[in-house]
Amino acid sequence: MNRASRCLALALVSVFGASAIGCSEPLLIGDDVLWSADHETRDLAEWTTLGEGQTVFNSGDASSNALDLSLEAPAADVSVGVTSEAAHRGSRALKLTNPGNTDMREAGMEIFRVIGPANDVFYSAWFMLPNNVELSPALTIVRLRSRDSEGAVLNGEELQLRSLPTGGYVLQVFNNNSAFLRAPLPEVPPHLTAGRWSQIEARYESQVGGRLRVWLDGKLVYDLNGRPGAAGNDLVFSICNTGEHFEPAPLDLFVDDVAVSLSRVGPSGVLHAPD
Repeated sequence: MNRASRCLALALVSVFGASAIGCSEPLLIGDDVLWSADHETRDLAEWTTLGEGQTVFNSGDASSNALDLSLEAPAADVSVGVTSEAAHRGSRALKLTNPGNTDMREAGMEIFRVIGPANDVFYSAWFMLPNNVELSPALTIVRLRSRDSEGAVLNGEELQLRSLPTGGYVLQVFNNNSAFLRAPLPEVPPHLTAGRWSQIEARYESQVGGRLRVWLDGKLVYDLNGRPGAAGNDLVFSICNTGEHFEPAPLDLFVDDVAVSLSRVGPSGVLHAPD
């Protein structure tokens, strides 16, 4: 194993925990991991280093096709940071808090990382909502954005949760493009349970045909073709807690073990060659 491969293998272990990879089976991943964050630094440095990421308040302005990067949290109870209250592996995780609002806008905090130019990548993270919360109408937890040559961070595909009367949440795909909006649910809707960590992974061929695939806990739940694709050349991974109304409020979302890669990570943390 050369030094570069060894460093990347160790980096993946640090993201997904040493228990995910047996010491007798070293993982040679080359340059497949483009970026990752396990939040064990106890701050947001993994997201913001080199000036390629930041936190921003999304005001829910549906008339704009880009994120207003100048907006900060309007109050202390709208926040994003690293916490020890919960963790998927290790002792820290990302925590995004949203009290909801009354002006019929899907507002809340986002944290994003600019990945750079790529045609086909995998975005993965572990998510946990500790309680059953009534979401009206939905909660956006992921945005697959892009950045153009002028530095604008543009809209893209969204992964959202809808609450169920019986408890838990359904994962859905949404796009603000009027020709797409909410994708049809599968015959068996993908279900997340409150209080349990779930891995969501998306493969988006954003520059080469607009195919979007989404896995929940290792199971393929969406395979959508002919999507709009990315408007900008640089891909951007955004984690969100944006919505209109929650009951009870505030709503806390925990996120951990985030990665962007050229191969599928899966729940085990061991990279799989693309299909």
